[in-house]
Amino acid sequence: MDRRSFLGGILAAGAAPFLPGCLGSGAWRPGRKVNLACVGIGCQAWYDIQQLWATDLCNVVALCDTDLGGEQTLSALNAFPKAKLYRDFRAMFDEMPDEIDAVLVANPDHSHFPAAMAAMKLGKAVYVEKPLAHTFEECALLAKAASKYGVVTQMGNQGHSEGNYFQFREYVKTGLIKDVSKIVSHMNFGRRWHKWNGAVAAYPAEQFLPVSLDWDVWLGTAQWHAYNRDYVMGDWRSWYDFGNGCLGDWGAHVLDTAHEFLDLGLPTAVEIRNVKGHNGFVFPMQDTLTFKFRKLDVEWWEGTDNLPEVPWKTKASGGRGKDVPASGAADLWRTKLDPGKEIYQRDGTVWRGGSHGSLVRRCGAEREKLPPFPESTSTHWKNFLLAVMGEERTRSPFSVAAPLSQVFCLGCIAQRLNRSIRFDESACAIVDDPVANALLRIPPRKGWESFYRI
Repeated sequence: MDRRSFLGGILAAGAAPFLPGCLGSGAWRPGRKVNLACVGIGCQAWYDIQQLWATDLCNVVALCDTDLGGEQTLSALNAFPKAKLYRDFRAMFDEMPDEIDAVLVANPDHSHFPAAMAAMKLGKAVYVEKPLAHTFEECALLAKAASKYGVVTQMGNQGHSEGNYFQFREYVKTGLIKDVSKIVSHMNFGRRWHKWNGAVAAYPAEQFLPVSLDWDVWLGTAQWHAYNRDYVMGDWRSWYDFGNGCLGDWGAHVLDTAHEFLDLGLPTAVEIRNVKGHNGFVFPMQDTLTFKFRKLDVEWWEGTDNLPEVPWKTKASGGRGKDVPASGAADLWRTKLDPGKEIYQRDGTVWRGGSHGSLVRRCGAEREKLPPFPESTSTHWKNFLLAVMGEERTRSPFSVAAPLSQVFCLGCIAQRLNRSIRFDESACAIVDDPVANALLRIPPRKGWESFYRI
């Protein structure tokens, strides 16, 4: 279904009287801070916690991590010595539901869904790191739950509260960006699974379990795997069973505004080519995906040597590089292309931009003064907390984030199977491919089924 149909469906299921997941309801006592519980407290989660805490709008009342006491959790533990501690979010919600207003969910991709769903069922606002969930079905269920329970929601693609969000929205609204025929997007930095060079023929052998880690809870809804360090500390992103690869990590940072403000919805097909290092366990070394939307095609290029032809070249990587003319040194860009996108209009105009909140500029007119657009009133984290307080609407609620994440879930299926797929929007099904269609919903491990019932 397209985005309008998707939203119409969840609203028909019994929505709150405001845009679902956007704005807190009821009066918030002046001066009262949001009581925040954190599911995941190391690595990216610790960064999110610091950003939320820096707003001075929240109290951190609970810290939950399956590896509580692991080295990566010590900063949070030391920063909030009065917070209650848990390894299992289910125990946290059982023991202190009335002490929590909002929940940060920043654990591995496959574990976003159960923690977020449990929080929303208790009426808690949720900030969930990107990608929203591990599977197509989980994304749909989270959007439906956000509508049913009327809670504030936000996906953690922080660029959606920075300059590009307001610029892109304004330029589409005023017609500066219009009649887009194609978008070429790319993220060509090395990834964690590249260290295996595509030569993964089996799951890794069992290793001794760290005493600090609750492995059963870490696995959550996923089917049983024996512990191995190659699954944890961010390496979960490499494995089909736990992560969403490069698309899950960077897709929302590159394509979020184009997807929302060009109203792309869901694709009718995902085509795959340029594949190297495909195997049945971790993501390939490189591939190019073409998402066939009804309005336009969106290409996604990943892999260090798999770069698209672009109408510009760059000398620097890792941010906003210094441009050189297209007539510059041949192939200089092939090892220096930044994550980003080129937006092609039918009138010949090409806009290019980086990732996160970086602004787009017209190719060939990089020095022009950009037309004005509104400034952000809050960071992504502050926007979430202010929405809980009823003062702002979140900019990446699940009604927006779920369809975007579903696009990436479809791309992950094409990568996993190394074949193109066709998608029926009306039936929300992959056509003429039972194996691919089955991957829209991956059955949970026994004992975790209740999270899939709203």
